[in-house]
Amino acid sequence: MEKLGRRVVRCRAGVALAITVLIGVSACTSRPVREVSSLPTREATATTAPSGPARGPAATATIRAYITGYSYFDNTRPTTGQISHPILHNQAGGRGTYDDPITVAVGHVRQGEVHTMDWPAGTRFYVPNLRRYLIVEDTCGDGERPQDGPCHIGYPPEATTWLNVWIGGKDGTRHDAGLCMQKITGVWDVLVEPGPDLAVDPGDIYSPASPLRSDPAAPGCTRTYGDEVSRLD
Repeated sequence: MEKLGRRVVRCRAGVALAITVLIGVSACTSRPVREVSSLPTREATATTAPSGPARGPAATATIRAYITGYSYFDNTRPTTGQISHPILHNQAGGRGTYDDPITVAVGHVRQGEVHTMDWPAGTRFYVPNLRRYLIVEDTCGDGERPQDGPCHIGYPPEATTWLNVWIGGKDGTRHDAGLCMQKITGVWDVLVEPGPDLAVDPGDIYSPASPLRSDPAAPGCTRTYGDEVSRLD
């Protein structure tokens, strides 16, 4: 694996190991005995969303989130799309449209048999920088205390949460998937429970077969658009 200075979580024998020299953040898929409702891990600022996740189109709010990626190559299990909380997909996937949002993994807390996700499974987001809708269907971090590592903690102070986005990669290479994850990593605006009227660049975030993906620094990776929100005409 290429060493690109990105942080990754590896799930081995029930322990999440934070390895600072590797790209990406693996999503982990162990399922707890009992689950409860969820809250973001840090209170949003006064200019963004309230501290609880919004529900429904009327509750749309904007937060600052640390965006990272995980791929076909570094998921848990590797070379699969296995996810912990299927909602719309049996495996990680999606095209990023309102009707087919892309799988995103979030941090979680375990206290005995009680398991609390940072955002409830099924929560939807829209990332203007990617022009894609996301849906929570996976968790990031494993072991008895996943709250002690990514994605529950460890994100930059200017963010209020950490979202680890599935980028795909089955038809590509581990190296180029890593470059794509590096490209999209950062703190960006995110809309919580957005409506269906936002501009979309559909498809896998990493899609080497696409003739439109011509960035030589990250072959096959999506275009990025910044924080400006574009709406459909």
